[in-house]
Amino acid sequence: MILWEHQRQALDFIENKTIREPGRSLVVMPPGAGKSEVACQALLGWLRISTTHRAVVCVPARRLLGQFYQRLCTLTREPIAFEQGARRPSSAHRIVLASQLSLIDRLPGYSSNNTLMIIDEVHHSNYDAPDFRRVLSRFDRTIGLSATPWTQGMTRQFPNVYFYSLTSAVSDKVICPVEVHAAVDLSPSGECHTLVFVASNAEARSKAARFARADWIGHSRNDSENLSAISRWRNRNIETLFVNRMLLEGYDTPETSAVWIDHRLDSVVMCAQIVGRALRYKPQKTAKVYVTCPDTLATVSEALQRMQHAPR
Repeated sequence: MILWEHQRQALDFIENKTIREPGRSLVVMPPGAGKSEVACQALLGWLRISTTHRAVVCVPARRLLGQFYQRLCTLTREPIAFEQGARRPSSAHRIVLASQLSLIDRLPGYSSNNTLMIIDEVHHSNYDAPDFRRVLSRFDRTIGLSATPWTQGMTRQFPNVYFYSLTSAVSDKVICPVEVHAAVDLSPSGECHTLVFVASNAEARSKAARFARADWIGHSRNDSENLSAISRWRNRNIETLFVNRMLLEGYDTPETSAVWIDHRLDSVVMCAQIVGRALRYKPQKTAKVYVTCPDTLATVSEALQRMQHAPR
């Protein structure tokens, strides 16, 4: 497995702060910089130490469970179990994929001494919520992953932080440079793999109808329709995909170079994740973000600025 230098540094950091001795590590990198690969390699390293070791990967969305499952299947022959709904792992399963809600009432099944906990997209967690703090306190060794680690209370729970800045990632050609432009009107240029983020499913549907070779996805469509639209977009059968909140974490397409934000957004986290959909590196590519609302433009600028500094 060939890793980037910053990924090797992150793994060394985790080794010192979480693997050799109990502790919590937070890995902060821009979207598309390879946090999930760091997590998978740390997990496998933990399992190699002892046959009694287990690892639990905790994610906020079912789609991310599938992505971790696919990647781990290519890296190991260890059986992988799910802690989700009616699905329960046996004590023989050393790799468990779970949602936070599923873990809350099943904590007694995990030993705090021999289990490594990995929490993906850890910024979704509410660090003032008693249930989640109970989950977190169960595990002596925890790794958190996030591109947007700005949730209140996070750094109190994760005092050890490995940080890889946006500028460093661009300089190392891990992600591409980004330009942000103010736009008066919504006018996608007709390039393939353009994403347009709008305020609602209804707007996604209505605005997609205004443009040739465009479609939309949203929670008001069934899964097969959404997957079909994403597939046609990825295969260049359509140019522009209108979305509300989908296609955020976990969707990185190197060909995507243009992202539009066509509504007001006050969430710095959301703006950072939207920009991140265009950051995956491709030679000669510059990610272009077009923003139609002045208030959102300020929020996007704040998000990019925050990704230059380690969380405090």
